[in-house]
Amino acid sequence: MKNKNLFIEFNNTFPKLIDVFPEPEPSIKNIPEWYRLQPSYYNNDTKIVNGQQQLTIKKCLAVFDAMTSGYLLKCPVDIYIDTTQDNPIFQIAPHFNNLQIPIISYHAKEQVSHYPIDKEKYIDFILRINLVWVVSTPKGYSSLFIAPQHNESSPINAISAIIDTDEFYSAGAFSFIVEKGYKGIIKRGTPLVQVLPFKRERWNSKINKNFDVHNTLRHQMYKVRSIFNGGYKNFFWHKKEYK
Repeated sequence: MKNKNLFIEFNNTFPKLIDVFPEPEPSIKNIPEWYRLQPSYYNNDTKIVNGQQQLTIKKCLAVFDAMTSGYLLKCPVDIYIDTTQDNPIFQIAPHFNNLQIPIISYHAKEQVSHYPIDKEKYIDFILRINLVWVVSTPKGYSSLFIAPQHNESSPINAISAIIDTDEFYSAGAFSFIVEKGYKGIIKRGTPLVQVLPFKRERWNSKINKNFDVHNTLRHQMYKVRSIFNGGYKNFFWHKKEYK
């Protein structure tokens, strides 16, 4: 973002406990372990095969951008989950049960009666978790809330939503679907929601029936492949900054 005065604000819903809960962070500060371990080349071998290097997903900047853009909201406290029985269990330390805004709550089944939950994989109601931070953006900017992209597999997955965070303050609670057959703890500090602020603009669409697919894409391919490694990064990619 070129405008140095452009800020996304995270407001804590429990100011007296602000040092208890993990703070939101830029996504780039929370690179998942699988990505750190992923070699950049097949078997860590940088040799050229048939005029190409054998690159892995770690060299895909499209994946990197999706994973590192925006900010992460994290689990505020340890949450114990047991969905191995008919009546699922969700528990937090009893000290947090008397807060004015509950840390965990639920949607009535009727509220999501037609939501496309895969009932072979997930229990059939929606868990609500108060992540204790309310997002605020400058005038004209909204926020997309999604599950952390390309992160480690999780037994709970955030339901995507867009909020006009320049004018509306949500209560900080987000909705999650929960896997069946899971028993364990979602640890405090686990990334649960990725926040992507964006400017609201009016868009129109059109169909281009005269797009020169052959020449345009061929020229692009030649440019990218003119170097063995980093063609997209060197010729087309733009750095995204979230601090």
